[in-house]
Amino acid sequence: MVGSSRIMTRVKNEYLGGNGDVGQFGFGFVCLGGFKNLRNVYEWNGLVLEVDETSYEFGKLYEVECESTEPERAKGLIEGFFKENGVEYEYSVMSKFAIFRSGKLP
Repeated sequence: MVGSSRIMTRVKNEYLGGNGDVGQFGFGFVCLGGFKNLRNVYEWNGLVLEVDETSYEFGKLYEVECESTEPERAKGLIEGFFKENGVEYEYSVMSKFAIFRSGKLP
């Protein structure tokens, strides 16, 4: 696994001595799996929206993010758009990684 990932190679080299063993601590790494995130960025009504499609083995989630100097205005526009178009939504309470670890969609 280490050789197939630049991040894991760097961890091995920087923290485990880079010598091919598991390092002085005597532990290895276990792959937990993963998830795929596809992000599209849109300009809409003066806002920049980041729309994520996150694919897990157990389903997909969509997330809209918007950073704004006028968050209440942005919130109103986005919520209004969702309501007008029959899009069910809720505010996220878990990170993508926490959802992955739980093994189920919230």
